[in-house]
Amino acid sequence: MKKLFFILVIICLNESLLAQDPVFSNFLSNPIYLNPALAGMDNNFRFSANQRRQWSKIPSQFNTNSISFDSWQNNSNTALSILYSNSNEGEAYLRTNNIYAGGAYRLFDVSPSPLAWQFGFQYQYTGKNIDFSRLVFSDELDSYLGNTSSSSFIPPIATSFNSFNLALGTVLKYHFKKGSRSRRFNVPINLDVEFGLAVHNFLQRSNSFVNNNNAILRKYTLHGSMLWPFESGKLKGGVKHSAMYLEQGGLSTLQIGVAEAWLYPIHFGVFFRQQMSSLTTDLNRYESVYFVLSYQKVYEQSNLSLTFSYSRDFTISELGSYTNGINEFSILIESVEGGLFSRSIQSKRYKKQKNRSIPCYSKFNTRAGLINY
Repeated sequence: MKKLFFILVIICLNESLLAQDPVFSNFLSNPIYLNPALAGMDNNFRFSANQRRQWSKIPSQFNTNSISFDSWQNNSNTALSILYSNSNEGEAYLRTNNIYAGGAYRLFDVSPSPLAWQFGFQYQYTGKNIDFSRLVFSDELDSYLGNTSSSSFIPPIATSFNSFNLALGTVLKYHFKKGSRSRRFNVPINLDVEFGLAVHNFLQRSNSFVNNNNAILRKYTLHGSMLWPFESGKLKGGVKHSAMYLEQGGLSTLQIGVAEAWLYPIHFGVFFRQQMSSLTTDLNRYESVYFVLSYQKVYEQSNLSLTFSYSRDFTISELGSYTNGINEFSILIESVEGGLFSRSIQSKRYKKQKNRSIPCYSKFNTRAGLINY
């Protein structure tokens, strides 16, 4: 505990402080938080709830929760999304509430095209609250005696502020069919490839209780995945590799899915995370290894799927013995096929229903590895 106190003293005395928005370990279970362009990407509707409990051993915990809903709109090439998240950070009860509402539009959605390309946006509302009376400032601290005096800091009258912003994103998904040719190369297996880019806090708005000149930092997120579906006798599933790189201000987070396997109804994954200020100098400073375990139940008669996920982070840096790592819980409810209003909305633009075609691996189909949406 004494070592942790001196770490906090050094942080307070530092003239330049950097911070990131909360990053979920199981980012695949929170797609709308990751990228607004992922709304409706699976041609269905989806409800997800996520809870992140970070550093339970220390008094000032960092907890984040999120709830989101998105739905594909049949016959219109569009999707809708809404997300609410809140976080509690530190002993000053710094609380952040975010509300996101937006949509996505898809290109190249005509059968039998193997390509799907979506663009998405979110309108962001952020509200922050803080209790200044619980803060400890640098002029109150002594490197040997600790907190010994009162601070000269005069807290502002306002203890909350609101801001509005915009998030933009794009996702490209391509299905390589087994046996297809690319110039002289034959694809030996079915392969789904996905790449995405998102920019949150696109507008430079104030992000301070005290100084309006301090603009919020843009958050850049780059993510991608490769999935190989397999079928061997009664065993059907898929193997996936995924990665996410996030940069905000002078800090970066790299998360890599070393190995993920779906074997219905179980999903298991091993991930690695590195948090750094530079790819060239900090890449060899390992931060944590974590595991994801999920259970999925498909109710085919009601066209619904229910998934429970748990992830456990083991901090392998020097903070490991002082923080107790991170625990995350996720619940995902989604339709097997079709958006929320797929049966009630009829597009006037199309007299015949379009065949939605991303001939990729279906996590709902327990009898075969591939499905045409």
